[in-house]
Amino acid sequence: MADVVFGDLRVPATPGRDVLALLLDEGAEISYLCMAGSCGTCRVRVCSGAEHLKPMNAAERFMLPGSDGSMRLACQAVVTGGGDVVVDQDHLPPPA
Repeated sequence: MADVVFGDLRVPATPGRDVLALLLDEGAEISYLCMAGSCGTCRVRVCSGAEHLKPMNAAERFMLPGSDGSMRLACQAVVTGGGDVVVDQDHLPPPA
């Protein structure tokens, strides 16, 4: 079964759910605010497995201009369940 990996935490990658919801359900200490893709606080670096997320939506393209998919909004990054997705929020500068 595929997982979303955040630090030492491994969470089953339930298809159709966003990365933020999956992590919060397991008590992950991830920064977030609006949960709607309008603040950028839940921005994560996708270290591997970006191909197992649905493509970026309009909110992400607006908040993360020029991103090649390696930076995503955890609240908008929907899991397809095809394989592991590894994300990191450490060492990211604050959103502009």
